[in-house]
Amino acid sequence: MMVIFILFRRQLTAYFFSPMAYVTMVVFLTVAGLSFCRLISQSMEESLKIGDLLFGSMLFWLMVIVSITLITMQVFAEEKRSGTLESLLTAPVTDTQVVAAKYAAALVFFAIMCAPTALYVVVLRLFTATLEGMDLVPVVTGYAMLMLIGAFFIAFGLFASSLTRSQLVSAMLGFGGISLFFFADTFQFLGHGGFGSRVLDYLSSVQHMVDYTQGIVDTRPVVLYLSGIVFFLFAAVKVIESRQWK
Repeated sequence: MMVIFILFRRQLTAYFFSPMAYVTMVVFLTVAGLSFCRLISQSMEESLKIGDLLFGSMLFWLMVIVSITLITMQVFAEEKRSGTLESLLTAPVTDTQVVAAKYAAALVFFAIMCAPTALYVVVLRLFTATLEGMDLVPVVTGYAMLMLIGAFFIAFGLFASSLTRSQLVSAMLGFGGISLFFFADTFQFLGHGGFGSRVLDYLSSVQHMVDYTQGIVDTRPVVLYLSGIVFFLFAAVKVIESRQWK
């Protein structure tokens, strides 16, 4: 456990020594803030629930996808390119410990990046007269689903980063794969309203957020994301281990 903590601290420290991390945080919070202000203005004309104000902007989710892509694209790809991954893996640590530590560091960084948006709830208190109630259940369930979706996307991003030495290729794979998961319901027409459409609807993060931001708790997305996290972290470990087969 101590080994994982040391590796975790190393990776998290590397984030905060990187200018890209601060640029990512600033751009994410700026776009999220502007989206929030736009929805506040919109709520003056039409009744919007608190969950819609916090999580209802596509710009916000686009920045979530972009930010996770930037957070994860260099995790393994850059270390492979620079040769530091081989040095790290020759130390008395296992591949699983390395993947787990890097995943935990990326997840903590993502949580820190999203944390300031919780202050929007304080701002919303000033506008309760124009909002449709201030039920905090959708806030709790919405943030819980945001973290779960983020955890799943980060696992996929780490897997994408483990496949290549190029940060650009890693970013393209990560962004493309995450976007397909998030907007899966967009392709429902391919299922012609049958079983395929139901599967795509089940996979769509948009549909999950719509439910959870209304305070509707469904365990199926939780099972989906937890299973996906385990699968992609396991896949990343196997990709890292494959160096021994060459």
